Amino acid sequence: MRPRDAGAKVFAVIDAYLDESGIHGDAKACIVAGYFGKKGPWRRLEAKWKAVLRRFKVPLSEFHAKEMVKKHDQAELLNELGQAVAECPVHPFCYGIFTDDFFKLSLSERKFVTGAFWNAEKGKFTTSGCPNKPYFLAFTECLKIVTSHTPLGSRAHFFFGVDRPVAGYATVLFRYFRAQSADPSRKKFGAIAFPLAKETPQLQLADLFSYLSYQHMLERRASGDWTSPPSRLLLSLLRNRESEEDTSYRSEKLIRDMISVVPNLPKT
Repeated sequence: MRPRDAGAKVFAVIDAYLDESGIHGDAKACIVAGYFGKKGPWRRLEAKWKAVLRRFKVPLSEFHAKEMVKKHDQAELLNELGQAVAECPVHPFCYGIFTDDFFKLSLSERKFVTGAFWNAEKGKFTTSGCPNKPYFLAFTECLKIVTSHTPLGSRAHFFFGVDRPVAGYATVLFRYFRAQSADPSRKKFGAIAFPLAKETPQLQLADLFSYLSYQHMLERRASGDWTSPPSRLLLSLLRNRESEEDTSYRSEKLIRDMISVVPNLPKT
């Protein structure tokens, strides 16, 4: 399932593994999260991850983040996995939004932030976007984060679990971004692939980070305290973050501030 490079020579290859939480119909929030890095660090992380699971006698195929986090007797295992991640230079990213904040945006605003192309000169959209799917906003912003850390002349390959419900969404949106001739970052997009999460430690890490980040979002909203620190485990997973901007939860106001520079974008 690993894509091969072909054609033009590139300086480096970045692999990014992504997962999501909160895409079910009644979810209060939606988040896409994962890690990017070069092949060497990913190989080291894979070896360490498998070694920890073997030591705790947990089959690779039976690791599921949600179940592990809820089991108090697995705290030591999770802490060792967190330490393994901290020791490998793979870099976390995530983008989350509360569902009610997303739907406070106007239809035009939701179209724009979910990938629709706005022609300011003609005053119209030339593509539709996905204005009823907050997942597309989170996914779009995560693609931007990864490509922003991908050097010119290099390629970023993206991996999603084939057993995840968003595989179809990912394929459609990924192909759309690669086709945007006006976007210079499109040349940084490599291949997209869908390995099985039960066989892929990198996807299991993305699953763990996504789930913990989603829970942290809900905890902060419930307490009203946006300064509450992450758990010890989540801090370990954030250790190699390249920039604070790479991991963010966005409100209606922050999204509107982000798109306020778009010329003539309708407010309805």
